[in-house]
Amino acid sequence: MKILKLLLVFLLLHTFPLFGQNSIVGAPAGTRLRVEFASAVGTDSARINAGVEVHLLKAVTVENHEVLPAGTILSGRVLAVHKGNKHTHTYPMLRLAFDQATMPDARKIPLQASLADLGVSLNIDSEGAAMPPEATKGEDIGTLAGTTGAGAGIGAISGGGSGAATGAAIGAGVGGLLDLASHAAQWYDFTLKKGRKAWLRLDADLAVPAS
Repeated sequence: MKILKLLLVFLLLHTFPLFGQNSIVGAPAGTRLRVEFASAVGTDSARINAGVEVHLLKAVTVENHEVLPAGTILSGRVLAVHKGNKHTHTYPMLRLAFDQATMPDARKIPLQASLADLGVSLNIDSEGAAMPPEATKGEDIGTLAGTTGAGAGIGAISGGGSGAATGAAIGAGVGGLLDLASHAAQWYDFTLKKGRKAWLRLDADLAVPAS
């Protein structure tokens, strides 16, 4: 009988692990992560597969459970990059992918994340590529789709107007200059500097085993 009881306990322990031993917390795809770049990366110097790191500024919590603590390092790489060139009508573009989180306790967790928001100065398309705000003219938008392959998320954004002008002629002239400046700026390379704050987005559900 004693042997039978010991056998039963053994089976229970291996079939139903102790509470918390293998518990898992997680965050769903679409969760946004507030981060800060640990080093600079720009369209004029980045190379495909070059490494990139960001630091998590705010802990990710789901239903009062901490999934990723602040200070977690998210590591990734450059998936695609284009230098700006006004002569060939090539818009600068940078696409990053993040695939690993290193927790403050040194645990490494696989994840899938991409850029979601960089503020007002740069747009992010549906695939996580960063680029300048699109030009206002239809032909410019078509060029953007053809040269960067990011036609999926394109929406026209006004390049600027003349504002309150004292006369129609002055207003037209100011408006033309602003439009020209806005158009020229589309070709300028850009850099995400060290310390630049941004939002990432989880592209797949994240599961983190409890420590």
